[in-house]
Amino acid sequence: MAHAPLNATEQAPPRRDPPGPQRRLTELALGAAWLIGLAAALQIVSVLLSSSPLAAALAGAVVADVVAARAGVQWTDPLEPEGPGRRARLARRVGLGAALGALAVLITLGVSAVLGWVTVEAGAPSASLGFALARAIALAVRDELLLTGIPFATAARAGLSPRPALVFSALAHGAALGLAPGASPSSFALATALGALAAALFLRGRGVFAAVAVHASFTALAGAGLRGALLDATWIDGALAAGTQASGPPAWLGAAVLAILAALPLRAGAPPPDRPAR
Repeated sequence: MAHAPLNATEQAPPRRDPPGPQRRLTELALGAAWLIGLAAALQIVSVLLSSSPLAAALAGAVVADVVAARAGVQWTDPLEPEGPGRRARLARRVGLGAALGALAVLITLGVSAVLGWVTVEAGAPSASLGFALARAIALAVRDELLLTGIPFATAARAGLSPRPALVFSALAHGAALGLAPGASPSSFALATALGALAAALFLRGRGVFAAVAVHASFTALAGAGLRGALLDATWIDGALAAGTQASGPPAWLGAAVLAILAALPLRAGAPPPDRPAR
């Protein structure tokens, strides 16, 4: 598997002097090349497999994983020791991401219902929910390796603070959706805020697991989850949804909720890395 971008500038002990301006520019240029090249490859995969959205998402995740690994992206912090507690830590990060994604959807849905923007009824779960969840996870892996992993890995190699990478990652999530047909200012804001939360969790958890989990959780619940798979939401004014279907006041509200949640791990700061005992 590929590897998640790390906050190497804050977490890893310095191994050499900070790169000079020329080396820094070189690393940034290489990072941009990896980003653009992977985005182009993913677009080709999407076109070739356009008849099967699930197959396109799964293939995109595999391509992103392979290419991102070559670009220096890591799934976990290399300073984190192997051991019996490692899986439990990874599970907690995945659980935190999934919980925050679901919480953002539920808060937005609840406030929207109180304000009269939506009516909600019980859904009818079916096998389609499993396919929707699988596609959401694959899309999350693809997008987070591309839009979060590569920027953070590039910033680390260039000796930059991870904060510019966080801002770039958030805006890249919005730009990726903003270029799609049917995008609106509110859907752009929602995608940007989701990217900010994913990047904040990446920085907090020193790995991509929590970022993928929050992205997949929000996408699955705001998508198929509110279209009958779990709940049946009928939107009266705008809509909370995944992608370009988000619009109006609910999308703006969802963006605000995601932005507030993104601030929480940033305020807490990144925990000190676990190092093997000497």
